[in-house]
Amino acid sequence: MALAQPRVLFVTQHYRPELIGSAPFCADMAEWLAKHGHTVTVLSGRPHYPNQNLFPDYRNGKPHRETIDGVMVERLRTWAPRSRSAVARIIGEALFLLRGVAALATGRVPKHRLVLSLCPSVLSVALGNLARHRAGRHVGIVHDIQSGLAQGLGMVGDGRLVRLMRWCERTVLNRLDLIVVLSPAMRDQLIRIGVATPIEVVPIWVDTDRIRPRDGARNGGLRLLYSGNLGRKQGLGQIVALAEQLQKRRPDIEILVRGGGSHAPTLAAEILARGLANIRLADLLPRERLCDGLCEGDIHLVPQDPEAADFAVPSKVFSIMAAGRPFVATAKPGSTLWLLQEESGGFLCVPPNDPQAFAKAVLRLADDPAVRRSLGERGRRYVEQHCAKPYVLDRFMTLVDGLDVVR
Repeated sequence: MALAQPRVLFVTQHYRPELIGSAPFCADMAEWLAKHGHTVTVLSGRPHYPNQNLFPDYRNGKPHRETIDGVMVERLRTWAPRSRSAVARIIGEALFLLRGVAALATGRVPKHRLVLSLCPSVLSVALGNLARHRAGRHVGIVHDIQSGLAQGLGMVGDGRLVRLMRWCERTVLNRLDLIVVLSPAMRDQLIRIGVATPIEVVPIWVDTDRIRPRDGARNGGLRLLYSGNLGRKQGLGQIVALAEQLQKRRPDIEILVRGGGSHAPTLAAEILARGLANIRLADLLPRERLCDGLCEGDIHLVPQDPEAADFAVPSKVFSIMAAGRPFVATAKPGSTLWLLQEESGGFLCVPPNDPQAFAKAVLRLADDPAVRRSLGERGRRYVEQHCAKPYVLDRFMTLVDGLDVVR
């Protein structure tokens, strides 16, 4: 008789119904495990990302438990900082840790023999360590390396804080049984800071059945699209600089920026200050309209702060390729995005913070529909072969099920 699958606890600050960031990917993982026989509980916060206000259905302040697509979700009270500074984020993450410890101490959430946790935040991984049964196993999924992001983006001015963050990451991650990262560059960074736990590279996946190439024909001129978080690591000032270039050279090209986040007011103020008429901001579309939203853009824009390039992977690129849309990314040679461009042939890369190069690449695609179509087709083929959801999540589940977990 087959052994029963161990119950799984997944610790992550963000989960559905949040639309962007890590929430959709955590939900995909949890739902995939549940679909394949695991009993999954998610320990998460109340949804608010990318903004600071809690979603309306979660504002009553009471303990919240719900079931979403076969997954039990235990919600902890959440403090969403108004500031996105490193210190404010650390405080918010520490409160999540403390409330999680209280949930374990009171028995609201029992310890599990199989625990998954998502970094960021490393404090969520620390909570996962505490939630693991003595005979259990713990897998950490590292989407961002916080110390590198904080230092590279200038979020911390004191080197002592970066060293403290690295010590915390090293200490917490070395207590895991397995680490899963998104790219070889992230694996190399973890090894560099002294992480000795076994590390596997499992790329971001995309639902190639739900997101498919679609006719985006519409009236009007060509549209450039950015969709996602409006935060610091996205390097969104590069889009404003691009808009300034295009307003002079091709005012017929529209730039649509869909999303929300801490830098939305700054972005709006900058657009107004520069008198840019060719760029507008809009809200994210609901989940069920994701494919429609991706197909709104003739060309997508993927700017990235170059100092964040090895510490985070912009997951939106795989959805863009799945939709058969070309895009222009800003990336340094040798970075994760640059290497992906060489491997897939599905998009163009230009140097970061070079508005003229950015505009030149965009105009090249704008004036050549055949190149746009060719890039889109290559990108679609690449994600079908390497990043399709069943392929990647089956591999992830094989890694998890291969751990020596006492039932």
